[in-house]
Amino acid sequence: MTQPPPPPSGYPPQQAPGPPTSGLAVASLVCGIGGVCTCGLGGIAGIVLGIMAMGRIKRSGGQLGGRGLAVAGLVVSIIAIIVGLAIIAGTGAVWFYARRQYDVMQFSANVRVLCEHVVTYSAVNDGRLPPPDSWPDALMAEGLITDLDILTDPADPGAGRAIAMNRAVVRAPTYDVARAGDTVLLFECAPGSPLSGGRDLLPPAPRHAGGYVIGFLDGRTRQVPPERLDRLVWNPKPG
Repeated sequence: MTQPPPPPSGYPPQQAPGPPTSGLAVASLVCGIGGVCTCGLGGIAGIVLGIMAMGRIKRSGGQLGGRGLAVAGLVVSIIAIIVGLAIIAGTGAVWFYARRQYDVMQFSANVRVLCEHVVTYSAVNDGRLPPPDSWPDALMAEGLITDLDILTDPADPGAGRAIAMNRAVVRAPTYDVARAGDTVLLFECAPGSPLSGGRDLLPPAPRHAGGYVIGFLDGRTRQVPPERLDRLVWNPKPG
């Protein structure tokens, strides 16, 4: 008697397992993903591993898989490097801008402090300003400053003294008080300039972006663009 065929099991026939995935391809993708968090450094390793993986997969003649992972690793690694370079460039630009802002703030602070000391000197010397050709020494003699480094630009201390006094202000017997905020008292000067003089002592271009650092008779300090210098009072008229 013929035996009936066994009932179907309901499971498809098992397929032969594919070739093993290249470990280098996996490592390339992992390095590429990690490169985003390491400013692109991992991306460099990811590119090298991805190229090595693709070479080994090709030479294996189908015995090694993972080409898609290797390609993905290369793409992600390249993106990681681009992102990393952008982060580094952006951070460098922010640092450079912050550094320049810090330098000009320090220099402006020096000029402001010196203006305040000159005003204080005048208050304790019957309204007389310090002698124009020796005003730093006069401030030191009064104990108002103790270090001549305050006369330098913190961004370039090796250039020497960077601040001069407006000689015309010292020679004027009285001032137009209403324009004290525009009357130049101290200003940044070119290296090697005399201790006092006029606007001809200004450097050819401002030391810092934003304009020349200038201190005024009212004790305030601000940066003045070159095109606005003519609006300042360099030769005060009697009040």
